[in-house]
Amino acid sequence: MEEREFVEGSRAAWQRLAELTERAHVRGVDALDAATLKRMHEDYRRAAADLAYAQTHFAGSQSERALNALVSQAHGVLYGRSQGRLSQAVRFMAVGYPRLVREHWRTVALSALLLFGSGVLGAIIAAVDPALARTLLPQMLRDVLGEKEWSAPSDGFATMAPLVSAAITTNNIQVSLYAFAGGITFGALTAYALVQNGLMLGILTGAIGTGRHALEFWSLIVPHGALELPAIVLAGASGLTLARALVAPGDLPRADALRAASQPAVLLVLGAVPLLLVAGAIEGFLTPARLDPAAKVAFGGAMAFLLGVYVLLPGRERRAR
Repeated sequence: MEEREFVEGSRAAWQRLAELTERAHVRGVDALDAATLKRMHEDYRRAAADLAYAQTHFAGSQSERALNALVSQAHGVLYGRSQGRLSQAVRFMAVGYPRLVREHWRTVALSALLLFGSGVLGAIIAAVDPALARTLLPQMLRDVLGEKEWSAPSDGFATMAPLVSAAITTNNIQVSLYAFAGGITFGALTAYALVQNGLMLGILTGAIGTGRHALEFWSLIVPHGALELPAIVLAGASGLTLARALVAPGDLPRADALRAASQPAVLLVLGAVPLLLVAGAIEGFLTPARLDPAAKVAFGGAMAFLLGVYVLLPGRERRAR
């Protein structure tokens, strides 16, 4: 048998084993279901037999070297000492979570569209009809802003600013929870939570963020919002993932489709929790600090850039190899 025929005859099994090895390395062997784990064992045994054949007939060839690396990696995953839960969690957050977000980019994009699209609508409403805009705000923000002409705050905005920031943060955390749990309502509550929060942010932007206190307003919103808003988008994506399983289960019964979608949905929202925690720390320590508002906005921009790098880059190089 020529080397080309040898490679072509087993390429599919090797590729499948490589993909399962990578998945098990990121999420742990325990994350594989019984059928997948059995398939991985079968592919491993076949690859080990192919390696022995290649060492005999194609010693020193590229296929022999590639098989040797593949079998070694698969053996380490299948039979090596299990990683601790902490190391598995760190590994998942470092590589597995960014890859999971990229795999569900369409759902993430839909969640972002609902949030930021309604934000644009809220800014338009604030400019056209301030009275209507006020009624669309949550009660906690209406209480903080008071009954005065809030579309053009007076010099007392500096005193009111910490209360506005705290109210927005509290509301964002609640929205994240509703967005995830709302998936079980066929996505209705998820969509409502995203649209309602987007309207709130858009109205505040239109009312305060474009006036003479614009820089102070953005210095309150951007530092923690650079992480809070993506966390809301991810929580919304997790809810929409559950909703899609209920609305369009395909050939599966809805219960089975929901069960299959629950793991990625839960992982998506769990990955958003650290973003909310860091954003809360920023809101608690940086927001009230007496720093240049422009420096606070620049810090928020840096946080958004680092988050983008984290989501877009980890896991790509390894998979390409």
